[in-house]
Amino acid sequence: MVMLVAVVFTNNQAKAQSFEGIASSIRSGNASAIAANFQGNVEITVKDAGNSYSKSQAEMVLKNFFSTHQPKSFAIAHEGTSPEGSKYFIGNLSTSAGNYRTYVYAKTSNGTLIIQEIRFEEQ
Repeated sequence: MVMLVAVVFTNNQAKAQSFEGIASSIRSGNASAIAANFQGNVEITVKDAGNSYSKSQAEMVLKNFFSTHQPKSFAIAHEGTSPEGSKYFIGNLSTSAGNYRTYVYAKTSNGTLIIQEIRFEEQ
């Protein structure tokens, strides 16, 4: 039993350290799951309009975006780590209202990815 708990805990930690959970939430348009990775303020840019939002405001911005741009598919095209240690990925989001190049920038804090910025740029 202890071994099972350790394996589950390790798998959850590994998932938290990867972008796959965030990508999956973008793929399904789940703003609440994405917002679970926010802490403090987050920069969100949709098309040409960007701003810094509190966690709850940012979640509403994403909910509004996904309600008018229902995701059809999402794939990570590139991911990496900056020299300062921030992690990022660039992906392609296909929605009911067009295609968007998606950028997500995050930092790791206590083994958890904290999203600092999300951008949806129309393609």
